[in-house]
This record gives sequence, structure tokens and C-alpha cells, in this order.
Amino acid sequence: MPPSSSSNPPEPATKPTEHNQVVADPLAHFNAIPWCAALLSDPAILEIGVPDRRPLPNGDSSLIRKTMNGPTTARACVTFYQLVKPTKPRSPSSSSPSPSPSSGEASPAGSSAPSDSSNKKSSRSSSKAGPTNEKNALSASEALLGGGGKENGENPRNPFVLFNALVDLGEDCQSYPGVMHGGMHGLLMDEVMGTAANAQTTNGAYTARFTTHYHRAIRLPQILLIRGRVVRKEGRKMYVRGTLEDKDGNIMAEGEGIWLAIERKSGQSKL
Repeated sequence: MPPSSSSNPPEPATKPTEHNQVVADPLAHFNAIPWCAALLSDPAILEIGVPDRRPLPNGDSSLIRKTMNGPTTARACVTFYQLVKPTKPRSPSSSSPSPSPSSGEASPAGSSAPSDSSNKKSSRSSSKAGPTNEKNALSASEALLGGGGKENGENPRNPFVLFNALVDLGEDCQSYPGVMHGGMHGLLMDEVMGTAANAQTTNGAYTARFTTHYHRAIRLPQILLIRGRVVRKEGRKMYVRGTLEDKDGNIMAEGEGIWLAIERKSGQSKL
């Protein structure tokens, strides 16, 4: 779903009959939490939305609309878009995801392996609630914010926006007691990164390759910030990056993958 071109975008749906989320007013729910309210008050946001979780007659997206839509799974979710200034890659490989071990090779199923290499903090951890500036509103992940520009296939009329989702997750997303299941990392990032890829196409896109990099165990219940962005586009092929971040800007996990644009119109799910 591309960002609205209107200077006064419509208000997001906040009635249960319009979104079917567990929390009656997801936007008010997150605005009552200082660090979430700070993110949502950023004037650089293009559009805020409340995802529709109403079931579809054909069962499409039932994993997200039904299974992951409950008081002990995902109670509430809101999304928002931000523009990112294009940056030139440091090397030819920096804007293109490189092969890496699968999550199964990195750690046991259902667990998260700690890493010392990418555990960066954004300045959000030391900021107070209220309007944020670009420095603490965007991710600490250089890979996520890199790329873009004409040399990476970005069209100024349809920029590589940073797609964000705040999700309130419950205890039924766990594997070990109190720890989020490792498979959830990929599910959450795939949804957000896929939505970013869909925005670059006419008929949607599908995942061709996806790799999850685990950095820290995620304790539940917890609100997570999930981010996704296309960083390079070559014909039908889109290179996409994603992150899972906590309230302090710690990068809990990163994702990288390739999505392929669908050449003809077909059904597609949207976050």
C-alpha cells in the first residue's frame, strides 16, 4: 500500500467494526504509551494506518487476520510510513543482501542467538516522550536506511519509503517460557518487508529468498517496532531489508531478502 499523496490523509479506522483488532482503538492504545507516542508524533510521517483484521470469505491471510489476531498473540497494530534520503552504497555489495546462514544454522529452533556485531541503540533510548527528530525517529540499522536513489533503481515518484509497524505481542507467541519463538521473527519481518515490496509494484510481490539474523532474545509480552524497506530494485527483483526493534531502539533481529514482482494481477495480502 503506497503512501497517501494527499496533504490531508484520511483518519485511520478506529472502530472495531472497521478493523476487527482486539483493542477497540489501536491508535489511542499506542498513543497512551510514551515511546510509541513519540514515534507516531514525528512530523515526517506520511501516513498512519490501522490494519484491517476482518476475515476474508476466501480465507486469505488467515494467519495474520485470525491466528495472529487475539488477546494473547497480537492485540493491536498500527502502521506508518517515512521517507528516507538515498545514500550511496559503500561497495557494490552493501546494498545487496549477501548469502548468510539460515536461522536454523545460527541457533536452535524457537530460540534467538545473541550477537555483538549489530546491537546498536538509537538515540530514542535517551529521548523523552514528545515529537522526535529524524535522528531518533529512524532506525539504527545502516543496512535498512542505505541504498536508494537512481543508481539503485528508485523512482522519485514512488520512493523506497520506510514502512513501520507497532505490534503489541502476547505470551502465546513464545517458545521457551517468556521468550518469543524464533519463527516469529521471520513472520513479522516478512509481513512488513513484503508490504514495502508490494508498494513498489502494480500487482504485488512474493518472497523469493529470506534470511533472519538473530541478535537478542525477545521477551514477551512486549511491544515491538517492525521496519521494512526496499533498498534496491532491478527489474522484477527487489532487495528488501527489515528489523525488529524494542522501545530503546535496540535491534533485536534483522532480515534481508529478495522479492519478485508479480507480472499479472492476482490476490495479495497487505499488512
